[in-house]
Amino acid sequence: MKKPLNRIAPLFVFPLLLQTALAHAESCDETLKRVEGLYNKTVDNCGPDPASDCSGLLVRGTHRADPAKGQQWDVWNPSPKARELGTFAASWMRADGVSYEDPGMSTQNGYLITPIDLVRQPETPVHVYCAFPNDAWTDFRDDRGCGNNKNTTQTEAVCQAMAPPISNAKAWVAHFTRFNNDRKQDQLQCGFNMRNPMSSEDRVDAFRNFMGARKVINSREFQTQTELRLGNPKDDELPILAFFYSDQRGLNDALANQRDYKNKTGKDRNIIKIDFPRTPTGKATFSCTRAAPLPTQQFCDSYIQSSNWVQRDDPKLGPNTWSLEVVPSACGRAIKDDQTDRMFAELYNKHKNDDQWRQYSVNGGSIRRQLVCHLAASYDGKPVRNKPEWNLEPARPYVDQATAVAQRCNPY
Repeated sequence: MKKPLNRIAPLFVFPLLLQTALAHAESCDETLKRVEGLYNKTVDNCGPDPASDCSGLLVRGTHRADPAKGQQWDVWNPSPKARELGTFAASWMRADGVSYEDPGMSTQNGYLITPIDLVRQPETPVHVYCAFPNDAWTDFRDDRGCGNNKNTTQTEAVCQAMAPPISNAKAWVAHFTRFNNDRKQDQLQCGFNMRNPMSSEDRVDAFRNFMGARKVINSREFQTQTELRLGNPKDDELPILAFFYSDQRGLNDALANQRDYKNKTGKDRNIIKIDFPRTPTGKATFSCTRAAPLPTQQFCDSYIQSSNWVQRDDPKLGPNTWSLEVVPSACGRAIKDDQTDRMFAELYNKHKNDDQWRQYSVNGGSIRRQLVCHLAASYDGKPVRNKPEWNLEPARPYVDQATAVAQRCNPY
């Protein structure tokens, strides 16, 4: 249900505001001010409504379609899976302890969604259906992505319908850590329901509990995003606040998304660079982008020649440790750091549903870190990338890159 606009401004003022908005495209500095304002607005609620309606940033990481592979989609419209479920996934972050280190999705670009209180006609707001304090593999869940995950042995519902109900942040953290202390079942959690016909008070409490639970686990789960399910918009009506990129590798795609969105909808949207926090207690920073496109890059048709699971004895991890034996393609061995995410994405898409991968979180534990280490490190004058096979173990801990290199790409 659309909110009455007089929550934001008197009705007699709105026509003037609308005319002003239509008279000129918003400058990047104006967009930047709105983005920073939302990120730093650390309210507990938005009057009678949840804090998500007027604060924080709704973030959606994206991948562009590759026509050479027969792909065709617009990043701002619901995917086939989203159409099936009736909702799509986004993450949420804010300056007061709800943070993560990158946009997820093995990408460096995407868009920010305008929260309900800032949406103006003729755009249509999107509503939060449920909120998970940690990435919850919602594409595998029923109940519009808010319910039971078919990948877990436990049966879950929305938090308020669990037995007993999980109705506060403390109870959520206890449930989550009960099953996830060994990091083998990060998918096992419940999401806080936020759908009508819930009362405004109950929706405020639900999102408050989401925020409180994430703040408790933020240090541990910093490498993993939060996850919200939002109701699908009509095609080309998603209220995009801005496109973004998080490092130079994502700039070209952000520029292409901005161009395509303008051509398809006639709407101008600026591009914001987001420097995500480096530590769980750090803050994101934002800047305007007025850069020209980078030269077109040449990508590999395939980064991986083969990859298979084997069991090996490891001096630190013990006997019969699962290891992903990866043979890169010739092109994959030669890449620079601007293509590491594409290489990891190929590996992720091939193995993300394997039990050996899934039991160590959505990113396969530290597999991405080990993969990048193999590309970057040299020992005794020999580049690790030239090894015939790379062995990557999801059971290894997630460490910073310097530690991974110091431990010969086998962190322990």
